[in-house]
Amino acid sequence: MLNWERLREDFVITKKYAYLANAAASPIPKPVRDKAVTFYNDMLNYGDILWDRWLEEIEQTRIEYAKFIGADSKEIGFTHSTTEGMNIIAHMLSNKGKVISNELEFPSSNLPWLNIGADICFVKARNGKILIKDIVNNINGRTGTIITSHVQYSTGFRQDLVELSNLTKQKGLYLVVNPTQSIGALYFDVKEFGIDFMASDGHKWIISSYGVGVIYIRKRLLDDLDFKPPFFGQLGQKHRNTFNNMKLDISQSASRFELGSPHFPNIFALNAGIKYISKIGVMEIEKRILYLTRYLIEKLQELNLCILSPLEEKHRSGIVVFKVDNTEEIIRKLEKEMIIVSARGGGIRVSPHFYNNEEDIDRLISVLKNSVRC
Repeated sequence: MLNWERLREDFVITKKYAYLANAAASPIPKPVRDKAVTFYNDMLNYGDILWDRWLEEIEQTRIEYAKFIGADSKEIGFTHSTTEGMNIIAHMLSNKGKVISNELEFPSSNLPWLNIGADICFVKARNGKILIKDIVNNINGRTGTIITSHVQYSTGFRQDLVELSNLTKQKGLYLVVNPTQSIGALYFDVKEFGIDFMASDGHKWIISSYGVGVIYIRKRLLDDLDFKPPFFGQLGQKHRNTFNNMKLDISQSASRFELGSPHFPNIFALNAGIKYISKIGVMEIEKRILYLTRYLIEKLQELNLCILSPLEEKHRSGIVVFKVDNTEEIIRKLEKEMIIVSARGGGIRVSPHFYNNEEDIDRLISVLKNSVRC
């Protein structure tokens, strides 16, 4: 049986805070910190001598991440953020027809498409959810792409990606997914979910901090689409250590989208985060998170607070949003008590991770009891 309290010891932040804002950014555990620090110590002592070893570790990370989401390593490219990855995908599909997104998406999902002048429509939300039937109602003969988050940042709504991908296959559409609010917290498999393109990052539930992102592009699309990256450099060449500056030799894998000097410490931190989560087991983490959110929901209901997040089991995630009349005032009070949450979706967003416990939630509820106007 997993010892959650033992794992909690790896998260130093828990000694001071009830940190319940993992949907904003998760604190990192000690092993992830150690991995990033090791790189800087190597730079201190060896300069560039370890370059080849670092490149090998990048490829090991590519393999680890691919395994983590059910992909092939050739389908994985490293970026600096979800936004960078979504910009790449938007340029790749810029001439592939009308785009359907929705009004709940985080800006990273939609702004890159608006910037390239995509013909994009936004599906309206119903009670914090994006219904597939409403997506269907917006499809026409010009539609080429559907964009969705796996979990919506402002409501916690979890989309049924299997049902949605069955629709996109039937209609011959591309499915682009932003799983930033699910990877590391919930089960996620690109093949099982039928995803064509994915853009995500490392600083939320996957406990790897800022400055690293990942794109996934289904291999047959890498092969079939006649696409050259909108920006290109040496890292995108098939042979990275052959410095031919007069001939393009573009990689056939998703590494073709990688630019500039590798962000080594960020990628290595991602590697450590993946290994940490994999050792626990993502399904165990999902069960733990859904248990904690269920505990939270019950406590909020006892206070008669209005919960804005979907409560159906299949649509629940690690995010619970509830409404109070005095959101900013309550958040300031919580911060004074060392309880960290976020203001999102017209209310207060609480997002516990596996290292949180009932005591963290009880601390939150105790302040709410004395503060909210129900």
